[in-house]
Amino acid sequence: MDSRTALVTLARFAQGQWGMVTSAQAVTAGVSYMQLKRMAEAGLLEKAGQGVYLMIGGQAAAARHRAVKVAWLRMDPGVPAWERPLLGANSAIVSHRSAAMLLHLGDLVVRDMEFTTQRRRTSRDQMVRLRVSTLAPYEVTWADGLPVTTALRTLTDLLADGAEAGEAGGFLAEALDRRMLRVENVIPELARFAHRYGCPDGDGQALVRALIDQAAATQPGLWDRERAVSDLARELLRLSNDQLRSLRSLAGAAKEPAIVALLSRLASEREERPAGSQRAGR
Repeated sequence: MDSRTALVTLARFAQGQWGMVTSAQAVTAGVSYMQLKRMAEAGLLEKAGQGVYLMIGGQAAAARHRAVKVAWLRMDPGVPAWERPLLGANSAIVSHRSAAMLLHLGDLVVRDMEFTTQRRRTSRDQMVRLRVSTLAPYEVTWADGLPVTTALRTLTDLLADGAEAGEAGGFLAEALDRRMLRVENVIPELARFAHRYGCPDGDGQALVRALIDQAAATQPGLWDRERAVSDLARELLRLSNDQLRSLRSLAGAAKEPAIVALLSRLASEREERPAGSQRAGR
């Protein structure tokens, strides 16, 4: 294979892998190790990690969380990213603190690149930490092109791993603030960790309060916006349906999507109540 054809071949892989290609993928496609070495020496490829090359021009796509992307490609180096089953035998899902980093939630210290795998595996990379667990499809989402545990699964993983209350609380606070989690869904999932964090056994609601309080204590001002929204919701409950509709129109015109969503939810909840239980319009 000539150099031009080799570059085109590598580009087909790199296009769907943040500008990167593994040596295993290249060799399978007919590009020899010697050609890879020569292209690297000529400045056409850059060594991104053991067995992973970055094509010139792909630096921007690979810049964010580059080490995690390289480690993930190495988990199944012969298979292109777009052909990997989400939860196959060789799958690797970014999880725990690494998932929090990719989801941009909390302010946790991230030392290793953490992945959850379906079966027991090993890695030669000392910075990679592998966990074995069974994940359901609904527990996996995507962040920066990588499969990542959802906010709820990540939070329970962090608590199971013994994360400090302030760290978990900060994660929870931001996830709630960004509407990535709902309190009513979090409470039952956190119930099993309550006793571990000094709350009554099985009391998920108490643990949520404790984590929120700890987050507020370690990060002053974090919950100011949430408290403001809660206060607003209480005041809105006193309004008539006609007044709610008027406010929703005003909020929409002012381009305040969070307030529009809150007003819409309140209006919807009222419409679902029996007619006799609704407050009479003023």
